[in-house]
Amino acid sequence: MKPLANIAPIGHPHEPPWGPPNILHENSADLENTRDDTPPFDLLITDGFVIDGTGRPGRVTDIGIREGRILALGELKGRSARERIEAKGLVVAPGFIDIHAHADVSLLLDPTDEPRLRQGVTTVVFSNCGLGFAPASEMSLALLKRAYAGVFGSWEAPRPWRSVREYLELFVGRTTVNIAYLVPHAAVRALVLGLERRAATEREIAEMADLVRQAMAEGAFGLSTGLAYAPMAFATREELRALLRAVGEWGGFFAIHLRDYFDGLDDALTEALTLADETGVPVQISHLQTAGRGNWGKAEALLEQLHRARERGVDVTFDSYPYTAGSTFLHALLPEWAQAGDAEQILTRLHDPLIRRRIITELNLAPRDWASVTVSGLTTRRNAFALGRSLAEIARARGISVGEAIVQLLREEELQVSIISHHGYEPDVCRILRDPFHMIGSDGIQTGQRPHPRLYGAFARFLGHYVRERGLLPLEEAVRKITALPAARLRLRDRGTVEVGKMADLVLFDPQAIGDRADYAHPRRFARGIEYVLIRGHVVKDRSGLTGARPGLVLHPG
Repeated sequence: MKPLANIAPIGHPHEPPWGPPNILHENSADLENTRDDTPPFDLLITDGFVIDGTGRPGRVTDIGIREGRILALGELKGRSARERIEAKGLVVAPGFIDIHAHADVSLLLDPTDEPRLRQGVTTVVFSNCGLGFAPASEMSLALLKRAYAGVFGSWEAPRPWRSVREYLELFVGRTTVNIAYLVPHAAVRALVLGLERRAATEREIAEMADLVRQAMAEGAFGLSTGLAYAPMAFATREELRALLRAVGEWGGFFAIHLRDYFDGLDDALTEALTLADETGVPVQISHLQTAGRGNWGKAEALLEQLHRARERGVDVTFDSYPYTAGSTFLHALLPEWAQAGDAEQILTRLHDPLIRRRIITELNLAPRDWASVTVSGLTTRRNAFALGRSLAEIARARGISVGEAIVQLLREEELQVSIISHHGYEPDVCRILRDPFHMIGSDGIQTGQRPHPRLYGAFARFLGHYVRERGLLPLEEAVRKITALPAARLRLRDRGTVEVGKMADLVLFDPQAIGDRADYAHPRRFARGIEYVLIRGHVVKDRSGLTGARPGLVLHPG
């Protein structure tokens, strides 16, 4: 499959594959809907500085909306409208798309998705990193819920499901934001062979591929995998190729959490690109980063590798969050073999004296900076002192090794420990953010007492700190990265740009005020500077707060 044509940097001569934007300019003689007898707009936005998502320079113009779509662009102040928004001094942009989210459970519990909505996000793509819960059986769902409680917390489903269709039906008519689903590799594998640490048989691979085909038929946009996590880490190349080919039959893409972002980063990136090359399936590299001091300064080389792959015809794009720290669950740091099986099997190893000693030894020998890894979420009061402290600090306070401290925390908290790892390098973060094939993904996790601030701040931080304050790239290009570019990856023809006929998913923000307020000490502070958010023409956030409207859709490709 050829790389997407409409994700080139500013100034690229090619228009999107569906043609140039159908913008009606201010003095257009073709505006037949300017006659006095035409029906009123449902909503008229006047005098906004429209940045349309294509990367072109913005301009001041009006936007007329009717029945959820953009009906006209141009000089429209003389037209009648049921509602008006005066947008003088505000940027009007397409609604932002979070290409990398973990909203599988949080959207069931809080359908407004307020942390992202208050940053201008109107579409959320979830079940990333291979972590998710459909398709499922009663048994596989129980295994996955326990295994990934460090990410999703403890929760109860509103009603059971088996298929992707049944799972997505839980969101219909309930959400404020639009949602797009990736079928998670872990769910598919758990349904066929549990969480076993072994290669799948030929029959099991065929069964998993059929499950992926069914998920794609039921509305998934692609497959996500996380090769650093059990049980996906045990997948063979044959298994991965078979699942990707099933995705390719439906024109989907695969998003990949690389096998290693630390010492094995180069090989892990090569593995992902090779899979895309062998199968012809587009690939989205999840949260690209240079983790650990040994990788600092490698961003340029990584990006060169990605661009060379594109020149060979590999359709590769990537995302990141605008922070130097990442976040995951603590037992993901265990040796790969120790992560195998369900939660009870992992805990059994941690309680077995001989196996525990081996795990502790391997952890203590691992080339990690344990002072940079802090605890962000726990379930018991017993370890409350550990919140916000590094693993090195916790070990010193207890008079034990770091390996012992990790095992002790996991045993006492029954694996439900989330962490933040301060492992990145600011110059590399900036270099990745500037690349024309890069998108922003929040990778936000809602659970834990002190979650990573990226859930509440990623998009606002990108536009406020990196674009306005540091001048890392033009605002028009920054908007393209969080609108048209992810829309193209998702094949969403109705969203991603401000054009006549497109859905009126829009965000109005103050370019001088937009910014993040969440930090590691106060991670649940809402962003500032977002004045209005519209989804399908409905105002879901205005200057006074959320309106209560829930016009979000379960999206499908195309």
